[in-house]
Amino acid sequence: RAEAEAEHRLGVRRLLLLGITPPWKQVLARLDTRQRLALGHNPHGSVPALLGDCLAAAVDAVSQDHLGHAVRSRGDFEAALSAVRTHSTTRLVGVVAQVVPILTLHLELTNALAAAATSANQRLRPLLADVRAQLRELVRPGFVADTGAARLPDLDRYLRAVQVRLDKAPTNLARDALALEQVELVESRYADLLERLRPSQRAAADVVEIGWMIEELRVSLFAQGLGTAYTVSPQRVLRAIAKVAA
Repeated sequence: RAEAEAEHRLGVRRLLLLGITPPWKQVLARLDTRQRLALGHNPHGSVPALLGDCLAAAVDAVSQDHLGHAVRSRGDFEAALSAVRTHSTTRLVGVVAQVVPILTLHLELTNALAAAATSANQRLRPLLADVRAQLRELVRPGFVADTGAARLPDLDRYLRAVQVRLDKAPTNLARDALALEQVELVESRYADLLERLRPSQRAAADVVEIGWMIEELRVSLFAQGLGTAYTVSPQRVLRAIAKVAA
């Protein structure tokens, strides 16, 4: 059922996108020079591809906000399409405004990693390798729609947690190493779970949520001052993995 719901959600999104004319001119006209430059530093390969990702997230958000449940009938679809045609431009502008600081911070972190890689301190290597892998997962082609408009503020917080971790790294390597062991344990179990699932099953809500739990765990371990969305621990993550695997 979870696999079917994941496929259904993507199919409905595609139909809604086919039913509208993308408002590129209106959106681009509202961007200032700083925002345009920030959007150029994206993993998608081009600004149009990034904006398409943002539009997909906007369409998902409008449909959910105005319908409140999954599209299951012609009436549902027509209501969702009407809402998307009316509100997608405004929502898209909002999504782009959220993505700009995310991409700006991502670029800063990427540059910080490059600078840290020149350090003679070999003990930094595990930390830097872990952060690179984390950033590749968080900010990748399709990350905006995959994250969802509602969770973009969380994504910004996860990146700020990385920044805190890197800032503390030179004087915090022993504690960082202990925390990294906890992260690697749950990530290894999560990778084993994903390996056993078909690709479309990996998009199921309960499976995806475990990935976000691990990001919350990282915040609690490496940047506790930023706060987490809910109580999280390695044990809670492992229990969630076991529940899906059962």
